[in-house]
Amino acid sequence: MTSTGKVWRKDLTTPVVVDGLETPHWTAEHSTLAGRLAGTSGGAAQTRRVSIGQTEVQLAVREWHCPVGTTNLRDGDVIEVTAGENAGIFLRVIEATGQDQSTARRVPVVEIQKPGGIA
Repeated sequence: MTSTGKVWRKDLTTPVVVDGLETPHWTAEHSTLAGRLAGTSGGAAQTRRVSIGQTEVQLAVREWHCPVGTTNLRDGDVIEVTAGENAGIFLRVIEATGQDQSTARRVPVVEIQKPGGIA
């Protein structure tokens, strides 16, 4: 494992005000989750089609590999990479479902901008 991440979860019950706008409050679920942002063989990343308004875009889907025993990850969680080659980036968990007979927990993620409300 070459990186460390902090896992944030949106808490809609206690919003915060940022620049006069109400934004979701984020709670840290894991403060130091060891992991690795996996590349793809031959550089051919999978993609996911997303609709934003009337426009469709394709996002590169990567994987965050963390210890197989990692629990308490949910779809929509945000991983802030705090140490390693990709320190400073934010990743949104697409699907947190685990696998059987696996040596690591492989979680599909997409890179995003830092969400408002994360300190």
